Amino acid sequence: MIADEPTTALDVTIQAQILELLKELQQEEGMSILFITHDMGVVAEIADRTVVMYGGQAVETDATSRIFAAPSHPYTRALLAAVPRLGSMDGRPRPMRFPIVDKVTGTSDEPIETPDTVSTAERPLLEVSGLTTRFPIRSGLFGKVSGCVHAVENVSFTLRAGETLALVGESGCGKSTTGRSILRLLEPDSGTVLVDGENVLSMNGRALRDFRKQMQIVFQDPFASLNPRMSVGTAIAAPLLANGLATAAQARDKVADLLVRVGLTADMAARFPHEFSGGQRQRICIARALALGPKLIVADEAVSALDVSVKAQVVNLMLDLQASMGLAYLFISHDIAVVERMSHRVAVMYLGEIVEIGPRAAVFGDPQHPYTKKLMAAVPVPDPSRRGVRREASNDEIRSPVRAPDYQPPLRQYREVSPGHVVQVWGEEWSA
Repeated sequence: MIADEPTTALDVTIQAQILELLKELQQEEGMSILFITHDMGVVAEIADRTVVMYGGQAVETDATSRIFAAPSHPYTRALLAAVPRLGSMDGRPRPMRFPIVDKVTGTSDEPIETPDTVSTAERPLLEVSGLTTRFPIRSGLFGKVSGCVHAVENVSFTLRAGETLALVGESGCGKSTTGRSILRLLEPDSGTVLVDGENVLSMNGRALRDFRKQMQIVFQDPFASLNPRMSVGTAIAAPLLANGLATAAQARDKVADLLVRVGLTADMAARFPHEFSGGQRQRICIARALALGPKLIVADEAVSALDVSVKAQVVNLMLDLQASMGLAYLFISHDIAVVERMSHRVAVMYLGEIVEIGPRAAVFGDPQHPYTKKLMAAVPVPDPSRRGVRREASNDEIRSPVRAPDYQPPLRQYREVSPGHVVQVWGEEWSA
């Protein structure tokens, strides 16, 4: 079997199920698998031997255990240095950059914790309270409402300037809908969203358009979010010109500065999206998001589909920008190991609700909710010596969020288990 990136960008729980299935096929059917992937954590879990490719050539071939223990080629060392390892942040209160290894020399920089950028102001930058977003399901000749998708249900949290709050969970749990509802890209049914004390949900027309300068989004697929017929310079300048914040000449200067700030060069402004790599395109999208000088950026799976080394570079870029500009990130992701590396606090979502929220060290160091424990147990461990350890990968799918039109959600109760660490009191569905 040739398995070409079969687990790329999947939730950790689904990824674990696929890996266990492939292991069973190997053991029971004697099947040989050519597993193609950029995820070195997955490599450690499934591969007996590993071939490392760079520039169209195999630069290192050996048993997986030896490659992980003593990589010879500089590129292999660069790949392994960029692998996020769950638990590597124990004892570190702040986010930390990934080490960057030179692909030619094999030398590495020394990763450091980011400066303390979290604002101590009395009022948070973002205050979300009771946010609810539902989508009606219509059927029949007259389009009668036969049900509702409860995508986001009574979600509340805060986010301070200079802070990263990670929103994690499986696909379909409501993470992206939460981010888009906050920005009013989707219209919530109820709740309040305060940014600097201003209620975004009560704004309309020009007031909303002007206020959106403070809130921007970076999408998962950078190629899909860029116009292929528009040069990247034009794409980055578009929000400046549309809001009347710069002349054409001023916009060109601003574009050049933004490209340099995100690690590219000013002369790249004349190129088109197809001329860039995936990581470079995501840098361009970040530059476009920064054009209006926002205070809040919603990063919606912004690094999920990137190669491991490119992912590390983009995460480092986001941390550097946060340190220099005091940005607040709502970092939406299913990649638990990356979340541990770059977040200050973590909120875990399941079926449209936050089931656990708190400081990153508290949530990952002492997870309380069964769903949080399930997510963490599914994270691949980049250690070939554990390859024979069978993980209990649940085959249960996330339950449907579709409810009857007259459904009234139960009133949830929460308890604080440590300062700032709050968990939803769960019922019988998790007791088994």
